[in-house]
Amino acid sequence: EALSVALHPSGFHVIVGFSDKLRLMNLLMEDLKPFKDIPIKACRECRFSNGGQYFAATNQNQIQVYKTYTCEQVAVLRGHNNKVRSLSWTQDDATLVSAGMDGAVYEYSILRGGVRTSDFVAKGINFSCVIVYTDPSTGNNTMYVVGSDKLLKEIYASQVQQCMDTTTTAGQIVLSSSAKVMFASVAEPGMPGEVRCYKFPLDGEFTSYQCHSSPATRLRATYDDQYLFSCGEDGCLFIFDVRRKDRAVSKRDKEQVLPMADEILVTRQFLEDKQAQLVDLERQVDELSNQIDFQLRHRDSYHKEKMAELEDKYGQEIEQERTKYELLREEKNDMEMEYEENIKTLEENHAKQTAELEQSFQHKMLIEVQRYRKLAQDLARERKEWNEQYQKRIEDHDKVIASMKAQFEQKQRENLEERQRIKAEKELEAKLHNETLRQLEADADREIEELKETNELKLAEEKDDKVRLRGHAGIHRKHHEHLKHQMTKKQEELESERKTNRIKQEKIDQLIKDKESNVKEIRERDKTIGDKEQRIFDLKKQNQELEKFKFVLDYKIKELKAQIDPKDADIAEMKQQIQAMDAELDDYRRKNKELFLQISQLQMKQRALTEEIKSQKSKLKDDLALVRRFKIDLHDCMQFLQEPKPLKEQVATLYRKYVQEGVRQVELDADTQKKYNQQRDYLEKSVESLKRKLAKDSEVHRIDNMRIMSENVSLIGEINDLRREINHLRHEKDVAQHQTDGKGGGDSKDGLEREIAMQRDEIVKLQSKLADLDATGELTMQ
Repeated sequence: EALSVALHPSGFHVIVGFSDKLRLMNLLMEDLKPFKDIPIKACRECRFSNGGQYFAATNQNQIQVYKTYTCEQVAVLRGHNNKVRSLSWTQDDATLVSAGMDGAVYEYSILRGGVRTSDFVAKGINFSCVIVYTDPSTGNNTMYVVGSDKLLKEIYASQVQQCMDTTTTAGQIVLSSSAKVMFASVAEPGMPGEVRCYKFPLDGEFTSYQCHSSPATRLRATYDDQYLFSCGEDGCLFIFDVRRKDRAVSKRDKEQVLPMADEILVTRQFLEDKQAQLVDLERQVDELSNQIDFQLRHRDSYHKEKMAELEDKYGQEIEQERTKYELLREEKNDMEMEYEENIKTLEENHAKQTAELEQSFQHKMLIEVQRYRKLAQDLARERKEWNEQYQKRIEDHDKVIASMKAQFEQKQRENLEERQRIKAEKELEAKLHNETLRQLEADADREIEELKETNELKLAEEKDDKVRLRGHAGIHRKHHEHLKHQMTKKQEELESERKTNRIKQEKIDQLIKDKESNVKEIRERDKTIGDKEQRIFDLKKQNQELEKFKFVLDYKIKELKAQIDPKDADIAEMKQQIQAMDAELDDYRRKNKELFLQISQLQMKQRALTEEIKSQKSKLKDDLALVRRFKIDLHDCMQFLQEPKPLKEQVATLYRKYVQEGVRQVELDADTQKKYNQQRDYLEKSVESLKRKLAKDSEVHRIDNMRIMSENVSLIGEINDLRREINHLRHEKDVAQHQTDGKGGGDSKDGLEREIAMQRDEIVKLQSKLADLDATGELTMQ
């Protein structure tokens, strides 16, 4: 059972106090390894110094100080009459402060060999925790102690400087590294253990946080003031995230904080094991590199052979393509000669058509001239009517404006007379009111003492008169506003009439513009008639050329019919080739499926072997853990090497613990091992042969796909050529049909329709063939 624990500031060492000894241990990556045992029994308080070079441990009423790395005893501190409950180091590790159950607080100088420099004793009090604070400006030490008296005492130079009532028993106190916050835990029996947060220097205010259901026993803060740890009698450990509410952490503060260390402690055996594993892995990497190099050399030789075969094959195909190119060039020359003859024929036909178009245009021109004369007569008549209506509208408009002006002037004069009359009445009423008010005030001053009641009555009457006069004044004001409103309305009506006149004037301007545009349009139509006459002359020439072109088209259609028949045979052969390619593609797919099945079976066997290897590794790990535990117990047993009886008991305990079923010797069956090796070699060879076979089949499949794609490309090119020829024939057919429509040739028209129907059927066939080839190409790509 561990009674006390202290961690080194570096995090690599830990002190644990047990009931029989104090043990210094090293913190490894995955284990705790004992380093030194110190004969201190039941140590309930131990502390590392802030620098980590010393550690102090309590031994009943004494304190023993040791060097951390040599475990050499530095000093034995005495003075307490009862058990020591708490220890605290100063910031420079030069002084150690202790507090005990005897109510004493002592300050020892470690650099001077443990000499006591100051003390404070309060009898009858059981101190539970003490901390020391060093003022950075003066270098003086101030101690803070709590105990069973429910007071937090501040002690300086062996004198109590301040006492603060905590109302409950405070078990532990901790000061943050920044010396701005003090934490305290409540250890009142029978009450929940809360954690308090005091501002430092102390002012009596605190913030409490409820956590434990029983009294808190220990309270510690990390070196960087980020976390606070609290444990209590309820068996719970609480971790608090310490943050300041008054200030957010700046980027500069974050950069100044030292990062967590990445170093760890490991044993030499661990490093040797890792080195052995690294050598084994390097050997495996070398083997795999040699195997991959061999496979690459084999693959390069295979690719070179394939390249030679492909060069021979493509050389032959290039020669074939050259011969095809020569044939196509000869055909091109023949077609150029034919097209020159066709152009001459078209020019003659165009001349004939132009003559016909000229005749029809002359007829249309006569009709357009007659129409123009009629429109000119209608325009003159409408212009005369419009001038008469315009003069009439102007006269009516002038009359209306004159009458409205007379009415407006009459109303304006009446309004001015009415306004002057109202103004005179208003001035008269105002004078009368002022005179009456003056007389009333004079009478009131003269008879105020004698006729008080009479004056009150008269005052009431005067008030009524005043109200009545105010009413008259309001009525006159409203009448004046009504006259203003009527005058504004008349001005608005006058403005609307002006707007109406402006709109009518704009309409007159618009009609004048329309007249000018009509004259301009007549001029443009004269120009258009001249252009149409020139166009008729050009069309006559084109008609003569089209007649010549018709004869050439008839001859070309006959030749194309003769060329279509052998191409149908070529298309049938290509269909047969495509069907054969589809059959080969199905065969390749079937073979690929079989190979995929074989690969999946081998992968399943490989996974089974992998699971077996994992189980063996886990079993080996358990055995290693058992050996490690046995070594630890054997090390503990060797401590009793000079004492035969305890040594015998320890050995018997080890025998009962580790030798339960007796030692069994497991012999490896040679036949089973040989059979296993043979089966493994056979599976590896099978996997290699299947991989080679799969690569070979994939390459053959890729070559076949490339061949099929090249054939598809050539077929698509031929189909495109046929499409171009069909479009050309369709254009020639449309031109010929246009010529025959003008002349009414019945026999040639029937022949052209039959040829068009045949060409349409041929187009449908070629389109269906093209769709089949596209579908085959997509399957090949997949």
